[in-house]
Amino acid sequence: MEEKLQQLQLIVFDFDGVFTDGTVIVDETGKESVVCSRKDTLRFPELLKRGIRLAVISKERNPVVAKRCEKMGVICFQGADNKIDLLRQLLEREKVSPAEAAFVGDDINDVECMEYVGLAFTVADGHERCKAVADYVTRRRGGDHAVREICDLVLTALGTPQRG
Repeated sequence: MEEKLQQLQLIVFDFDGVFTDGTVIVDETGKESVVCSRKDTLRFPELLKRGIRLAVISKERNPVVAKRCEKMGVICFQGADNKIDLLRQLLEREKVSPAEAAFVGDDINDVECMEYVGLAFTVADGHERCKAVADYVTRRRGGDHAVREICDLVLTALGTPQRG
């Protein structure tokens, strides 16, 4: 797996269930919000500096996802009923081969993307089908610093140790 980690040019994440625990908060007006941890994205600048592009492909369409991705410097696609087609288009646009890409998913609509790329991740509470195809299952659950665990793993493989 070390060699695959060192080849990475692009990491694509699902959002709900990966950056979050899958919970959505809805107020009386119908406005939705989610809870994310800043710890998950603390090392994104280091990944970007190393030339690893980051993207989110989400089935849901939610302004909070777009805002979070914008703040993190992450490419964002929402309302993706067909994630695999979007993933293929993204790889082509970014000139990245499937072998140079990773996908982080947590549910059955992520499995096809996970199978397509060179490196597949899922979270500890991911669906069993995701776990069956994953190269790595995080120790942490979605929304509980699983993304940070993946960042640390990649950066360690690239020779950038954890700080602090």
